[in-house]
Amino acid sequence: MTPTTPRTDLPWPSRRGLLAGAALGAVTLVALPGLPTVAVPVGRDRNRFLSEEQLATLAAVVDRVVPGEDGTPGALEAGAHESIDALLGAFRTDPPRIYAGGPFSDRAGSRVNHFERFLPLDAYEQRAWRGKVRRFQRVYTAGLDALAASTPGFATLPGPARDLVLQTSQDPAVTAMTGLAVTHAFEGTWGAPEYGGNRDTLGWQAIGFEGDRQPRGYTEDEVLNPPLEPLPVLDVTGALAAYGPALALATSEASMGLLAPADGDARVLADRVQALLGGAAGVLDDVAAGVRDGDPGGALQELLGGVLGGKQARR
Repeated sequence: MTPTTPRTDLPWPSRRGLLAGAALGAVTLVALPGLPTVAVPVGRDRNRFLSEEQLATLAAVVDRVVPGEDGTPGALEAGAHESIDALLGAFRTDPPRIYAGGPFSDRAGSRVNHFERFLPLDAYEQRAWRGKVRRFQRVYTAGLDALAASTPGFATLPGPARDLVLQTSQDPAVTAMTGLAVTHAFEGTWGAPEYGGNRDTLGWQAIGFEGDRQPRGYTEDEVLNPPLEPLPVLDVTGALAAYGPALALATSEASMGLLAPADGDARVLADRVQALLGGAAGVLDDVAAGVRDGDPGGALQELLGGVLGGKQARR
């Protein structure tokens, strides 16, 4: 893809929208066909899983999930595809590259990066994660191979053409792979660099996040007199509808109720968010009608009851 490739107008989340949602939350060079040269981890702890062809196709996919725009790097530049490859090969090292250690990285004064020392897994974690990673491996290999077979030269297509292929594919292997790739691309773009993505903290820099500050922490003046920066004014309902997966990954514990059943699949998560918004819209209309009639109590009680999980709200 060249710098002059026109950006897509198709209904994928825009670069600006994705950044707004996220703000709410020994290398060898390998030339990928038609794409910028990227860094791939090698050496004693090499944990690659995908073939070169599969990695090239995956790079072209994540590039459309969080595209670089207006000089701001996206998922491809941040190496999100490499973080996915690292996850798929997590059990090729000992300990597996699942849980990075702590408490400090070397990004703010520590002499040692504890994050680089991955933690050993207990028997339960080993079993649970092995099953999950095997499923991810099956989904990615089947989907990437099907995508490459159905659309020869996919990695070299212009961005809008790749969008069209991904959005219109009826192949269940491709759609399943795309659903996983969306959420994993978010994680690889904005997660800790030790997991293989967010190269040179490019993802954090793009959203104005300083990264982990310990052990230096913050000075008293930084705590008492933080710089005031205006936050973007978001249409929350519209943002949820358009960027549901990104927002759900970036928000608080409440989102876990949506994320857990989705098991990393952005399409399942988006469907759940849309259903939630659709149900809430009807109740809110009833509340508004009650306000106009001078008695919002019944509809408001129903709304609160739904939020509280079916419990009756007290007036």
